[in-house]
Amino acid sequence: MRKLPAAASAAALALVLSACGSDGAEPETVSEGPLPDTFAIATYGTGTSTYADTSAVSEALTAEEGMSIRVVPSDTGIGRIAPMRDGQALFSRGGDEYIYAFEAEYDFAVPEWGPQDIRMTWTPTAPHSVMSLSGSGIDTFSDLRGKKVPWATANPSVQNKMTALLEYGGLTWDDVEAVDISYGDQAEGVKNGQVDVVYQQVYGSSLYELESQHDVQWLELDPDDEAAVERMLEVAPSTFVGSFSGGPAQEEGEETTALMYTVPVITYAETSAEAVHDLATALHGNFVSYEDATPTTSGWGLDEIQSVPTQVPFHDGFVQFLEEQDMWTEQAETRNQELIDRQEQLRTAWDEYRESEEGAEPDHESWTAWKDENLA
Repeated sequence: MRKLPAAASAAALALVLSACGSDGAEPETVSEGPLPDTFAIATYGTGTSTYADTSAVSEALTAEEGMSIRVVPSDTGIGRIAPMRDGQALFSRGGDEYIYAFEAEYDFAVPEWGPQDIRMTWTPTAPHSVMSLSGSGIDTFSDLRGKKVPWATANPSVQNKMTALLEYGGLTWDDVEAVDISYGDQAEGVKNGQVDVVYQQVYGSSLYELESQHDVQWLELDPDDEAAVERMLEVAPSTFVGSFSGGPAQEEGEETTALMYTVPVITYAETSAEAVHDLATALHGNFVSYEDATPTTSGWGLDEIQSVPTQVPFHDGFVQFLEEQDMWTEQAETRNQELIDRQEQLRTAWDEYRESEEGAEPDHESWTAWKDENLA
C-alpha cells in the first residue's frame, strides 16, 4: 500500500495544529538557556509535504518530550522568516529563503531587512519535481516551451528552482507563460487550467489529491545529461540530483530522478547554543517515533541530514551536537567559519552599500552587483 503523508487531509492537518501549542502560550525568543517547553516553528502552507512532515515531527516531540509546538504556515519566503525575526517563532523551515535572507537577496534586499544572521539547526533533505497531466504533451522539461508555468508568489526559493529546471530544458522564462500563483494553490491551478504544471516537494497532499482525480506524471531529470545538469546547478547551486519513490504517479518500487536539496530548520545566531543543542538532541533521540510518519520524515535521520555547511553557517548548538556524534570534520569547521566571517562582511557591506546609493532604495539587482564588485 502506498504510504500517504500523515497530514494528507485538511482534517488531519487541523488536528496536528490543535495538538501543537493548544495551551495558547506565546512562543519565546531564547538568547540564553535551554529550549522552552512552548515555541513555534514557521513553515510552508498546508497541503504541502514540508508542512506535513514539519507537523508530524512537531507532534512527535509534543507526545514524546511534553513540548507544545505551534506550526505557523505561510506560502511566502518572507512569511516564513518574519515570525522568527519578530519573536513570534523560534525556528523556521522552508526553502532557500534562508540563503536569500542571509545574503539579503530578492525580497530581503530592502531597508527593513538586509543581511540576516541566520544559522542552520537541522538539515533534512527532500525531493522536488514538476508534475504534469498525462496526455498534455508535457513529457520533458523542454516541452514546457509556450506552456503556463507557475511563478510562485513571493517565493524566490521556488522561483529559483523553476528557473533552474527551465535551464535544464534549454529554456528561460521568455519561452514560457509565467503565471503568478501561490505555492500551495498550484495543484488546484492545474485542475482549473490556470497553470499546466506543478512544482512541489513530491509528497504534498495536494499532489495525491490531484492524482486521485487526474492521470498525472513526473518530468524526470537525466543525470547523464551533463550539460543540462550543469546549467541547472549553476542557477540553483544548493541542489543536487537524486531519486525518490513511493510518491503520487509512481508504481510500487518505481524510482524517479528529481531535484534534491536541504529544507532546513533555521534560527537566528542569537538563539542560545543550549536551546539548539536541545532541539537537535530531541530530533535525533525521537527519530524512531516519526521516521515513518510521512514519506519525507526519513530524511530527518542522522544518516540523511547535511553535515557540512555550504551557503549558510551551522549554529554553535548544532555543531556541538554533530561533534558529539563524530560527524563534525575539519573541512566543515573551516567552511563554517568562512560563512560566519561572510555574514560579518555582509552586514558591514550593506551599510556601505546603502551609503553609496545616496538615499536610493536598495534592490536585489544593484545590491548583487555591488557585492560582486566589492566582496570576494
